[in-house]
Amino acid sequence: MSKNKVVIALTGAGISKSAGIPTFQEFPGISEKLSINYKRSNPEDFSKVMSMLKSNCTGKTPTAAHLALAKYEIPIITMNVDGLHKAAKSKYILEIHGSFENDDVVLYGQQIHYAKESVELINRLENFCKRYDVDGILLIIGTSMQTQFANYLAMIAEDAGIKIKEINSNADEEVENFLNETFKIESKYQKIFVSEID
Repeated sequence: MSKNKVVIALTGAGISKSAGIPTFQEFPGISEKLSINYKRSNPEDFSKVMSMLKSNCTGKTPTAAHLALAKYEIPIITMNVDGLHKAAKSKYILEIHGSFENDDVVLYGQQIHYAKESVELINRLENFCKRYDVDGILLIIGTSMQTQFANYLAMIAEDAGIKIKEINSNADEEVENFLNETFKIESKYQKIFVSEID
């Protein structure tokens, strides 16, 4: 008999693509303009770039993948700054790169937000799984895993015995299908876990 499962998610730009928000790959060279050094040396151009990125996020609505994560109360670690997890009404979100909404977007060369809390979330999932004899899953959605911290979190999860499930294409359909299948029996332990980390 398969064990009950508890899921947390790590999300990147790919989850928001179907909402009409371009990924960085669609803006060649933009990454170099998102550093603290570029902001200091080219403040006017930096301001234009940030305004353009912010306008790309304005008025966008959550995708089916965002809504599925919220429906099943999946705790989120996100690299996105678009605020769509909040708009989807997810209960627990760690915006490690900040958000345009809070005007605290993290640039290259700056310390990310919630680094300690992100690691703690994985550690708490590990402990929870041992206590209740359930399987833990880190669901990675829409990220190329090119950032050091994302790779670090995946490594910690694997070392903790947490299974990794990656969805990097067709996120709207695949995330919903995966969660429906994962919780087709019940999501009791998911709710207990979320209540303990709130």
